[in-house]
Amino acid sequence: VSSPNTPGLRSLQAVESLRPLLTAVKDAAEDTPLLVKIAPDLSDDDIRDVTALALELGLQGIVATNTTIARDDLGLVTDPAVVTAAGAGGLSGKPLAPRALEVLRLVRSLVPDSFCVISAGGVETAADVRERLDAGATLVQGYTGFLYRGPLWARQINRGLVRA
Repeated sequence: VSSPNTPGLRSLQAVESLRPLLTAVKDAAEDTPLLVKIAPDLSDDDIRDVTALALELGLQGIVATNTTIARDDLGLVTDPAVVTAAGAGGLSGKPLAPRALEVLRLVRSLVPDSFCVISAGGVETAADVRERLDAGATLVQGYTGFLYRGPLWARQINRGLVRA
């Protein structure tokens, strides 16, 4: 429900919309672990509300975060006209890292240690992974780094972590 590529879909992350959806999925999933992925574009208050809902419903975790629809104050170098011409969609990679780390820290501060928090967004190096783990991530997800660095990227990350 956090996809930036479907108009209006992110409105489902409001607790009043998310509650019946997650309840139905949880009922249908029976014993399958269920995590909800949240957008970095949510306000801190909304993140608190979604986190409280995840705990209330007995979800196993949160994936923080998906891609962002924000384009301001991210240090982008692409001409705004080019971005507009490309159309709407989620931005991933390094510009997302600061907000993804903020969201991770906020979510982790609200949940018990046993609650799974997967951190995603702007992870490119072993140092990035270490920072996320130190901030409380249970697991770290990467996709842009994999796309640009290829299938050996995960091995590079692991080796970097061993050396750190």
